[in-house]
Amino acid sequence: SRHLPPQRIAKYDIERILGSGAMGVVYKACDSQIERTVAIKVLHEHLRKGDQGAELEVRFLQEAKAAARCLHPNIVTIFDFGSDGEPYIVMEFVEGIELKAHLKSDTFISLASATDICIQVLEALGHAHEKGIVHRDIKPANIILLENGNVKVSDFGVARLDTSDLTSTGFMVGTPNYMSPEGLQGKPADARSDLYSVGVLFFELLTKERPSREMTLDQNLEALNGARHLSGQSIRSIKPILRRALQLDPKQRFQTSAQFIEQLKSIDDMDLTQATTAHFPRPANYEARPPVETNALSSSQWSDDLLASLEHSLARYVGPMAKLLVRKNSRSASSLDQLMANLTRHIPNEDERSQFMQSVEKSGISQVEPLSASVSGAQARSTSLADQPTQMASAITESQQQQITDMLAFHVGPLASRLVKKMSKQHPALSDLVEALARHIPDHNERNQFLAKASKL
Repeated sequence: SRHLPPQRIAKYDIERILGSGAMGVVYKACDSQIERTVAIKVLHEHLRKGDQGAELEVRFLQEAKAAARCLHPNIVTIFDFGSDGEPYIVMEFVEGIELKAHLKSDTFISLASATDICIQVLEALGHAHEKGIVHRDIKPANIILLENGNVKVSDFGVARLDTSDLTSTGFMVGTPNYMSPEGLQGKPADARSDLYSVGVLFFELLTKERPSREMTLDQNLEALNGARHLSGQSIRSIKPILRRALQLDPKQRFQTSAQFIEQLKSIDDMDLTQATTAHFPRPANYEARPPVETNALSSSQWSDDLLASLEHSLARYVGPMAKLLVRKNSRSASSLDQLMANLTRHIPNEDERSQFMQSVEKSGISQVEPLSASVSGAQARSTSLADQPTQMASAITESQQQQITDMLAFHVGPLASRLVKKMSKQHPALSDLVEALARHIPDHNERNQFLAKASKL
């Protein structure tokens, strides 16, 4: 197998490897004739050898023929396919984030967002199913979230026409965690198999767990009761939907994507207009970039520290999409109050909206105005603590300042560095500085933890 990408495949100039899956390698490339960036999938060389190599090659090119018939805004477009010493498929190059990356975060997304994602996936599948095409490998890694809020279904790598018998030699096609019962048993898969996989996906989006095959369906659905971001009213209307989607017998499931979508749209206590599936697309070479480039979307009106702190606070409620929401809204907001009002609309739970507002108010972020302000509110408020009694009246060393910054960052995020630098000028005594900084930690218990740790300096 190749360790270095080829320089060229057919008329396409290869730039770099984007990734590698079970069946092939995907390259980023350029169609120089029309100056279009594309992605090219090439079947692994070792899979083209042996007794089953010819069959896999046929299936691989069948993927291209099948997917090329699907022209839909929620499906990654196939532009070209062929064989240049090795079979290849040329696809739309999509910049976005795989849903699996979002599921790895510690935060739940709103019910509206989870539903919106599944509806868009079902729209894509409905289009494919009408053309007799079954995806058979619906999973978070094959669902891409774009910056504009759209969802793309990728990798029809195991797709097949309903009339094909290419799997007669016994290949297992699909990913077991999301595969339908009939798929696991090696039985023929149809559109209803894809709908089962969407049911698993919806369950996971809501609970951060996948249904256990060791438990009954009703036992699995009990996990919804522990999802505190869902109202009881919503849960009561979600359970029948999942109960139908996850039936072992395909005849008892939703029979079409349209049926599934209709039920999702009818979920109680949910406003689909509040769905925010947009994500800032992380470049493939993200880790190699200098940190300064991560603030490329910052508005010049606001300091990067303030925006980063808002992202840190907001991420507790909306997950990785916090970065995009803060950066976009900061461009149009003329005041911090307006920015906060815009951001809170994206937090689905009313109690969590209040918690977010209180957290920002108490943290000191709310006192930091645009860069045009000569003195930040956080500074001004901290000066009133200058006459506090002191037990640690020694001058602050550089090492102590760094330790305090690290301690504070645990509670208030990236704003810590700015607060410590500015407020240390107003509070040259260590004890005064610690007391002043503690005021910016909203939670009482966390504030006491910070004071206890700082007292040991």
